[in-house]
Amino acid sequence: MQKIYPEQLDAQLTKGLKTCYMLVGNELFLLEEAKNIIRAAAQKQGFTEYLKIELNKKTDWQNIFIICQSFSLFNTRQIFLLIFPDCDPGSFINTQLMQLSTFIHPDILLILQASSFSKKQKNTKWYNNLSVNAVEVSCHTMEFKKLSIWISDRAKQLNLEINDEVHQLLCYSYEGNLLELSKVLEQALILWPNTKVTAGHIKQIIHNSAHFTIFNWLNSVLAGDGKRAIHILHKISSENTEPMILLRILQRDLTLLLIIKRKITYTPLHIILNQHRIYQQRRTYLTLATQRLSNINFLYVFHLMRNIELKLKKNFNQSVWLEIEVLTMVLCGLCYPLNINISSL
Repeated sequence: MQKIYPEQLDAQLTKGLKTCYMLVGNELFLLEEAKNIIRAAAQKQGFTEYLKIELNKKTDWQNIFIICQSFSLFNTRQIFLLIFPDCDPGSFINTQLMQLSTFIHPDILLILQASSFSKKQKNTKWYNNLSVNAVEVSCHTMEFKKLSIWISDRAKQLNLEINDEVHQLLCYSYEGNLLELSKVLEQALILWPNTKVTAGHIKQIIHNSAHFTIFNWLNSVLAGDGKRAIHILHKISSENTEPMILLRILQRDLTLLLIIKRKITYTPLHIILNQHRIYQQRRTYLTLATQRLSNINFLYVFHLMRNIELKLKKNFNQSVWLEIEVLTMVLCGLCYPLNINISSL
């Protein structure tokens, strides 16, 4: 099965439609745009009927099978969009999908949308049947490094000329929010056509709409990117994020790093990560952290975390974001402000 990114979709479609497109990820903007691009290309080839079906226990599979096996009165071709649940769909749905895969013919285009496909799903007969003539489009939330490339490609599509400073401003202000980012680029094109857009221009229309999750913060901490980790921390602290959640996910990964530290002298890192079922993207950050934090005083870090947790338990409404910022700086190897008495945290 061919695997591509959304920006490669147009080029793939010029070579001809596949029977099945698997849109995998959780970036809503990329998912919607990919669906629209596929539908537009399919409509040019007579696929004018469009059925959107969310898969769950109440899905009317018999109706789907009847539609697949019957020809339209107007001899039109059909697009099926099947949206998978975030949880494991279960063996019943796998059985129905297996039957569906045997009904697919040239007048049916199948679009599958899922946040991810598990290893178990990828080993099913229906998945392997469809994979023979399928394309997987990665629609995951973009890593920060790839966002700048996406902005360049988008600006080129719009014939919008922007400089490096504009790139940095847009990445800083709209990371994790591609919908708003795309709107800003389109607005810039309307306001300043045939003009090289500068930071002075873009500052007039941007606002900080970056969207981060606690895992963006965690990954930056593991990678030792202190500036980015602090930036993300400030953003998520302003969004009523529960600080205890940050402590718990950090505790989980630091505990794993301690296990790695004990075992790595006699067990290869990839085997340890396999034992703990760590998926590929997290392996990158944990590998970086293993190399970078080999000499860190974990006892000291856990002491800081314990004090933050005790402070929260004594007074749940009391702010601990300054303490978490200091903890972030310690883990990233940054110097904390001299006016902070870290021993009291």
